[in-house]
Amino acid sequence: MRLSAAASSAQRLEQLSGQIEQLRQAKHQSVEELAAALEPLAQAMAALADETKTTLAEIQQKAREQGEKFTGQMNEAAKSWNQAAEHAAQAGTRLELAGQRLEWRHYALAGMTGLLTAALVSVFWLWVAPPTSPEITLDPKAVAAHLKPAVIEALRPSKGK
Repeated sequence: MRLSAAASSAQRLEQLSGQIEQLRQAKHQSVEELAAALEPLAQAMAALADETKTTLAEIQQKAREQGEKFTGQMNEAAKSWNQAAEHAAQAGTRLELAGQRLEWRHYALAGMTGLLTAALVSVFWLWVAPPTSPEITLDPKAVAAHLKPAVIEALRPSKGK
C-alpha cells in the first residue's frame, strides 16, 4: 500500500511539475485565464498536501506503535535479566552456605578419623603386646657372685702393656 501511495505521489509530483512549467511558459491574456490555469494546480497541490499529512500521520502512528512494542520488549528483557541475576545471586548464596557446611564436616571428619585411628592403634598394641610373665625376683648377692669373676678378669691389667 505504501509503495503504491509512493508511486502515486511521485506520479502526481511529475504532473504538478509539468503543470508548473507550462504555467511559467504560458502567456496569459487575462486574470481569468491565469486563474483557470492555476485552479487545477492549486487543487492538486492541496490534495497532495492532505495526502502527505495523512501519510505522515500514519507513519507517526506506526513509529509510535513500534516504539511502544520495542519498549515493551526491552522491559521484558530487563525483567528477564534481573530475574536471572537474582537467581544467580541466590545460587551463589546457597553455594557459599554449602561450602561452609562442607568445611565444618571436613574438620569433624578429620577429628573423628584421628580419634578412631588412635583408638585402633591402642587396641592393636594391647592385642599384640607380649604376655605378662610372672614376676621374677633376683637375689643381688647371687648375681654379684655370678658376675664377680668376669668383672675381675675385665679389670686386670693386660700383660701386653
